[in-house]
Amino acid sequence: MAPMVTPRLGPDTLDALPAGIRQPGYDRAALRPGVLHLGAGAFHRCHQAEWTDDALEATFGTWGIVDINLRAPDLAGQHGGQAGYFCRELRHVGVRERRLVGAVIDTHTVTNAATLTRALELAAAPAIRVITMTVTEKGYCHTPATGELNAAHPDIVYDIAMPDAPVSVPGFILRALSLRHERGVPFPTILSCDNVPDNGATLRRCVIGLARLSAPAMVPVLEQQGRFLNTMVDRIVPATREADRAAFAAETSVRDEALVVGEPFRMWVIEDPYNSTLPPWHLAGAIVVGDVHPFELLKMRVLNGIQTNVSALGLIGGFEFMSDVMAEPRFRDFARRTMTREVLPGLPDVPGIELPAYVEQSIDRLQNPELRHSTAQIVTDGSQKIRQRLLEPIRACLALGIVPHGLLLGTAAWMQTATGTDLAGRPHEATDPFHPRIRALADGAGSDARALVGALLSIGDIFGDDLTADAAVVDALAERLDGLRQHGVMAMLEAAIRA
Repeated sequence: MAPMVTPRLGPDTLDALPAGIRQPGYDRAALRPGVLHLGAGAFHRCHQAEWTDDALEATFGTWGIVDINLRAPDLAGQHGGQAGYFCRELRHVGVRERRLVGAVIDTHTVTNAATLTRALELAAAPAIRVITMTVTEKGYCHTPATGELNAAHPDIVYDIAMPDAPVSVPGFILRALSLRHERGVPFPTILSCDNVPDNGATLRRCVIGLARLSAPAMVPVLEQQGRFLNTMVDRIVPATREADRAAFAAETSVRDEALVVGEPFRMWVIEDPYNSTLPPWHLAGAIVVGDVHPFELLKMRVLNGIQTNVSALGLIGGFEFMSDVMAEPRFRDFARRTMTREVLPGLPDVPGIELPAYVEQSIDRLQNPELRHSTAQIVTDGSQKIRQRLLEPIRACLALGIVPHGLLLGTAAWMQTATGTDLAGRPHEATDPFHPRIRALADGAGSDARALVGALLSIGDIFGDDLTADAAVVDALAERLDGLRQHGVMAMLEAAIRA
């Protein structure tokens, strides 16, 4: 007898879902496109898509989401046959809350010239009034140390030569806006939702920078009509594991390939100087402000700062998941002291938020045992993250006369992970745009920690040029990297706590 096949989630299986799974409270059949999203990963499904579902329930409108991936993963594998439907599952200690999200009504992945043309036509369609994006830090093709377009980036070089067939995010945005301009279609409002400093302004610089090199006639048009909003988004959403999908299927008798798992906490702060026409996200709790910068600094330097600082130490210390790292009292103590003594003094006041309480809330969120957020996933593409999460807080400490013991230790740990080897020299996967260069520098440095620190600090696109000129910083990083190699993570944690 052939084994039974669990049916896929989709329009024909919605009635089979358990009654406890909340379904969309609006007429999905009446939904029409209004938002196009680039980079349809787990975070988008658990954040912007859920928020849009809430907004549609509050005030229905033509705000259906069209998801587009410009490269892998192919959305057909996740959404094929599901008509855009997926469940999002929120987890905290002993609690799982499941909900069916219906805001995504179309999905596309660019795999060839024909699918690229289709994606560009969708982005240029008059019905699309808002473009959101979660393409990760490296998707901006910028120089992390400066926030400017990296004109030497291979994707940008290609887009300069082939502007009508772009492969980069800035190139896709530029081409879509060019098509709209040629056709007299108003520009959409573009919201960057990545952990990039001044994300909307950074995207604007990159798109206009590319236009200067490939479509100069578009530069004044973009400067006058382009609306790129800065935002701060917050929710911890690990990559969905096969074990998550299998458990969902076993408990519901329906297979959801696009299942997403996250924490209950969520936040979205939008800076909108244009008074743009947006989905009514504010009715679902999104905060519209005149200046998102204080919220951005708070999230990137505290929550994300703890993640990068502690996950690098945890990874080379043998911890697989962030929750396991934060279950260790010494890591929690280290994170709390680092944030309180080194990060909070350099932060501005944030409207409506008490900073010490935010630190405690962040620590509590990161030790949620129901979220299996791997340290390796957090460390991925670290060269694109450490400026805002570690380096800028270090600079703020130095300006205030504070010795950043914890931040320096985390930076030294990141340097070790970036080489692709652990403290014993055993290889591990290191996914980062700068990894080949870092690996070559590590090979040249051998076992000399000071030589490696000096070599890495010389990468100006990551570190700028000020830290390598600060002898005290170089000495401190070399001392901590050597200490990690000689004494291990826990001994160095204890030394940092004492300091």
